[in-house]
Amino acid sequence: MRIISYAFNHQKKLFITAAAVIISTLLGLVPPLFIRQGIDEYIAQGELTKLFIAAALMVFVILIKGIFDFIKSYFAEYIAQNIIHDLRVELYQHLNSLSFSFFDSSETGDLMSRLTADADTLRKFINRGSTFITANLLTIAAIFFISYSWDYRLGLIYLLMLPLMILGITVYARRVRPMFKIVRKSFGRLTGMIRESFIGIEVIKLFGREDYEFEKFKKENQKYLNINLEAAKVSAFWMPYVNFFMGLGTAAVIWYGGRLVITDQISLGILAAFISYISMLLRPVRQTGMLISFGSQASAAAERIFEVLDRESDVKEAEKPLELDKINGEVEYKDLSFSYQKGKEVLKNINLKVKAKETIAVVGPTGAGKTTLLHLLPRFYDPDQGQLLIDGHDIRELKLDSLRREIGIVMQKSFLFAASIRENISYGRPEASFDEIKKAAQVAQIDDFIESLPLGYETPVGERGVSLSGGQKQRLAIARVLLTKPSLLILDEPTSSIDAATEEKLNQALDKVLEDRTSFIIAHRLWTVRMADKIIVIKDGEIIESGSYQELKSQDSYFNKLESSLRSDSANEDNNDLKNIEKSQKSGQGKEGKGGGLK
Repeated sequence: MRIISYAFNHQKKLFITAAAVIISTLLGLVPPLFIRQGIDEYIAQGELTKLFIAAALMVFVILIKGIFDFIKSYFAEYIAQNIIHDLRVELYQHLNSLSFSFFDSSETGDLMSRLTADADTLRKFINRGSTFITANLLTIAAIFFISYSWDYRLGLIYLLMLPLMILGITVYARRVRPMFKIVRKSFGRLTGMIRESFIGIEVIKLFGREDYEFEKFKKENQKYLNINLEAAKVSAFWMPYVNFFMGLGTAAVIWYGGRLVITDQISLGILAAFISYISMLLRPVRQTGMLISFGSQASAAAERIFEVLDRESDVKEAEKPLELDKINGEVEYKDLSFSYQKGKEVLKNINLKVKAKETIAVVGPTGAGKTTLLHLLPRFYDPDQGQLLIDGHDIRELKLDSLRREIGIVMQKSFLFAASIRENISYGRPEASFDEIKKAAQVAQIDDFIESLPLGYETPVGERGVSLSGGQKQRLAIARVLLTKPSLLILDEPTSSIDAATEEKLNQALDKVLEDRTSFIIAHRLWTVRMADKIIVIKDGEIIESGSYQELKSQDSYFNKLESSLRSDSANEDNNDLKNIEKSQKSGQGKEGKGGGLK
């Protein structure tokens, strides 16, 4: 019923559609009246001229009905398309407002299915269902009143047919509705599997798992086929039932109505017209099965859509949020704990003070909570307990837009949109001038490469930046963040996908970038650790050590063990990079050589 509220935005079109449905339905009931009059008056009395006029009028009525059918169909589709347009916009906007925790527990393919396939299923029902239901109810009621006005016994025959009709509808609806709920869920899983296989095609081919993925797809596709066939089996029951029901009703009318004609209690014209009306019932009764099928699918689709719309974000903005013009950069974690799932703490009793414009290196073993610690800053998640303060303000009291506008994040795995290089760099600041975009690219050490391309900054990068190397994508992501001029910068090892030669240039550039802002760097290489003002060591969700590089080096610290690992990783990566560079120079086919293009 909630979907009805969306129709009120189109009241004028709704009124036109309703009027067209009523007029079209009533005009459809006129031909049997001409049949009765033609048989009883014109044929019986040999009035050929009047019979011709009645036939001509019948054709005229059918033509007029066709005009109203067009109006009905067009405006019903117009309303349905606009309702689903509004609903899809609301759903997409709501999805974007939900916190990361929702997406952590949701499948992307299933969400895509709700936004597309489920919305389209709902559109079809709104269009056809609304007009068919109105027309069919009006037809059934009108036929009863007309037949009853001709002879009450004909009305009683008609009424006796209704219990069989209601029984069939009830049984059919009870069996088919749960099946279509399963169908929608199965379709969502199938969509998610297909999407995942396309995104991970490189990994699939790398490990030679094409056959495995194909078998997995076949199984899921077979499940989808089986549940659809089960639903089709139930749906197939409806038409034989309808044909038997209508045949039984017609036989009863001919037998009993024929007796009334023979005994001169009703005219032959009335019987013929009544049989014509009974034939008209075949359409609404048949459509009832289709409408139940449509309705069941639409109900399941609407339930899935509104389930998302009713989901509230875990990260909520304060009633009167404070908007900061500029962040100075002081950060404090106070007795902070956080868990993705209740009872499984990822961060425990975190206490940390960071001065404005200070650079903090965060180190620790895999799974220690380093990324989670920094993801709390832009309020991707809220802590279970404790506070996170920026410039003395609890971030839960700040306006989300103003908070995130002042924070820049470069992830270890950078995501690029299927757009041009210029559009990707300016994503955070669409109004930025070309000079500003170019300057950000120069700082990120990617400008020379871009300028070497035939289309320069207008070069499309492909879906997820597929036409770029890992290092190129990383530097574009860095340029994108730098263009927004954030007061607080978070770098999740920005040089992880960059060769040694480019890393040296980028390090010099980042030295300048880090000077005038508070920065957090998740460190996997030695240079990031050494350049930091303070190093935070996290293990098992707790800060176990903190201090400058020299302070931690002079102690018997856990950091010393980590540094050995960092030193080893850096050396191995540098050796690999050196080999790749030498190989590239010998072959003359380096991706970023002068005049080089996209891979």
